[in-house]
Amino acid sequence: MLASFKTLKAAYLPVLVTYFAYGASGITSLAALYFQKDTLGITPAEAAAIAFWVGLPWSMKMVVGVASDVYPILGSRRKAYLLVGALCSLVGYLYLATGVSSKTAYLAAVVLVAVGFMIQDVVADALSVEVAQTDEEIGHIQTLGRISLLVGTISVGYASGVLTGFLGPRPVFLLGALLPIMVALAALFVRPSNRAPAAREEGPLGGGRARLVLIGGLAYAAFSVGLEALAVPFAQEIVLAVSGALIVLLLLRIGLSRAVAVSAFVIFLFRAVPGVGQGYSYWAIDYLKFDPEFLGLLAQVSSVLSLVGLVLFRKPITRRPVSFTITWVSVAGFILYLPSIGLYYGVNEWLWLSPRTFAFIDTTISAPLGQLAMVPMLVLIARTAPAGAEATMFAIMASLMNLALSASELFTRYLNTTFAVTQESYEGLGRLMITVGFLGLVPLLAVPLLRREEARPAVSSVPAPEEPRAQSPSNAL
Repeated sequence: MLASFKTLKAAYLPVLVTYFAYGASGITSLAALYFQKDTLGITPAEAAAIAFWVGLPWSMKMVVGVASDVYPILGSRRKAYLLVGALCSLVGYLYLATGVSSKTAYLAAVVLVAVGFMIQDVVADALSVEVAQTDEEIGHIQTLGRISLLVGTISVGYASGVLTGFLGPRPVFLLGALLPIMVALAALFVRPSNRAPAAREEGPLGGGRARLVLIGGLAYAAFSVGLEALAVPFAQEIVLAVSGALIVLLLLRIGLSRAVAVSAFVIFLFRAVPGVGQGYSYWAIDYLKFDPEFLGLLAQVSSVLSLVGLVLFRKPITRRPVSFTITWVSVAGFILYLPSIGLYYGVNEWLWLSPRTFAFIDTTISAPLGQLAMVPMLVLIARTAPAGAEATMFAIMASLMNLALSASELFTRYLNTTFAVTQESYEGLGRLMITVGFLGLVPLLAVPLLRREEARPAVSSVPAPEEPRAQSPSNAL
């Protein structure tokens, strides 16, 4: 690791700073929680609905990548787009810090922040290839990028709670605005690529395909915004269905083999499992009197131990069949979720433990599983990618994984509505948590399919990636 930093170049700064800022965006996570709960009075079901829309921009990464590759802004293919992304996030943060006073305005602001980080991430991914002279250097930059993102994530866990408790949400949003400013300053180090851009009518984006992708992506975005702005009934369900149809069409274009179809089904099933939502956090604040500083401490412990778990278990689980790993991760996740349910029902009192001690022990035990859930998904994509379409397969599956996260938030909204979990009543929270725990076992239904597929001859020799990018608080790729 030290050797990597000894060969650091100025050309790497835009990539590394962008990844760091993405990881450090978690500094506003607890501020957002308290802002939703205390300032805007957003219910857990409404919070899940907002999370649905915040996750959608990440399914547009392919569209932004095409735009950056083929349509320069004022002659710039990377720097201009990096600045546009930084500007979007900056405006969103400043709006949160100064002007947001309604649920609709809050939704607009957080989606704008997410769009900005998505654009920045796309450009950073492209720059990590362009600034490298050799394949070895590409791997070197990717390693530094992962380190930068993890450093950003780990560095703000505890600080997010302390700052929220001391300053309040709006000043913390203002501090968050420093992150896109850092990215904008780093953009000054972007240099023109030595690689000549492909002609618009040549290569995989030629023949009008780039224009089709761009127009289709913008139309999809306008369609989604229009449905929400006009308060169309079942807007989220419609957007989810349209998004799924588009991804299926893309999969058909690259060849929807049995292996690809099984992979897509498993990935969606695994990632679409609903969560408990913000109701548990609201309850912990109101009934257990967890303050921002303690919640920040839990976030810090979770981020550090997630990294530890990834380092310790990454290689062993990638060497086992994916069906084995999914079984192990699903069952372990269910077992490690039981203490959270127990805390709601007062099991800690039977053990003569305070709620904070019990929650800390629970976090310490369950956190190492956090990053491992992504590993089998990436391995599955790598093993089933059609030869010659590996990059396209990863891009489409990344969109599918993000779409599944939006589906998870939609199902979370359904559950919170069904069990009537609100700030006025947490009576249904325990039953909601038990339901979510058992739903976490649903991916086991895919295990027989996977085992049959694993018994077939391998269709791809694409090596599995070494490790997934650490998840930010927005849960986006």
